[in-house]
Amino acid sequence: MKRILSTLGFLVLVTGIVLYAGGFFARDTKVAPGPSERAPGLPPPSRTVRAERQTIDVWESAVGTVRSRTRVDVASQVTARVLEVRTDVGSLVRRGEELLVLDDREPAARLDQARQGLAAAEAAREGARQAKASSEAVLAQAKARRERIKSLLTGEAATPQQMEDAEAAYLQAQASVADADAAITASVARIHQAQKVVDEAQVALGHTRITAPLDGVVAERSVDPGDLAVAGRTLLVVLDPRALRLEAEVREGLIARVRGQERLTVDLPAAGLTLDGTVAEIIPAADPRTRTFRVRVTFPEKEGVYPGMFGRLRLPAGRRDVVALPAAAIVRVGQLETVEVREDGRWVRRLVTTGQPLAGGDVEVLSGLAGGEEVGLPGGGA
Repeated sequence: MKRILSTLGFLVLVTGIVLYAGGFFARDTKVAPGPSERAPGLPPPSRTVRAERQTIDVWESAVGTVRSRTRVDVASQVTARVLEVRTDVGSLVRRGEELLVLDDREPAARLDQARQGLAAAEAAREGARQAKASSEAVLAQAKARRERIKSLLTGEAATPQQMEDAEAAYLQAQASVADADAAITASVARIHQAQKVVDEAQVALGHTRITAPLDGVVAERSVDPGDLAVAGRTLLVVLDPRALRLEAEVREGLIARVRGQERLTVDLPAAGLTLDGTVAEIIPAADPRTRTFRVRVTFPEKEGVYPGMFGRLRLPAGRRDVVALPAAAIVRVGQLETVEVREDGRWVRRLVTTGQPLAGGDVEVLSGLAGGEEVGLPGGGA
């Protein structure tokens, strides 16, 4: 019984709407016997407009996401235990500020060992220099003795054997000086090598203090004290919140209409903003799954815009003809849209279907009007 009553009620409602649209409930529509100056219909409106055909630009929207132009994945360059995390998601950081502290005992021990090796190499070089100085003194004495024996040998005051002994001592002293030079050269090479080891150990020790690479905000954190920081694994993500852009996915049928450095409109609904953007990059390869191209559009810095927000990119998609009518001429009854139209000398109500809003307060009429009709504006009789 309830279903029957519901069906009957629906039929009564539909019948009433049809009768209303046909003007059966309009006042002063009865025609008196005899000649009449106007045909029966709705009362003439006090104001009228004309439905016009226009050619408008067609725009399509490509959805996208606001992202930072500068994103840095902060990772450790050594494998060590995390001792401190000095920042959190949402924290503003300055370039060079310490973000993480790692266990530095092992690199500190390596640095101490490297410094000891450097000190030993420097001590060896000093010993080699002293040995050379001593050898050079011995060489000077051997040379003087050789010259003296040589002069004595000329006057037969020295024997050939003494001359041979002096010559041998001189050559031996020369060899000692050469050995000392070689020892100095080798010690210098060891010092250079030891210094490199010290530098590497200092760099490794410095990697236990992870600092902010730029002025920005911490967007992600995936580490806590006690975790093992593995070399190369991202621990924090730092973004520059001022340098933002919209990364939109543009379908392949429209990508030919997009040009580098072109000015396009960016809509950010959550922030209530519509901005002028500039096409900065067009990735020259389509995603084979979605058949879309990624287009990156920069826009001016605005307060209230954050990475990760939803956005739309308006793209030109050609032009088309539409029937335009002031939105004030549309009368809405529930889900139905009607207008008052002058037809064969009388005013009647006609069902229409509207589309998108147009410039100047007009609205697109998809069906019910062909353009050129005289349409009444609600709000009073003749």
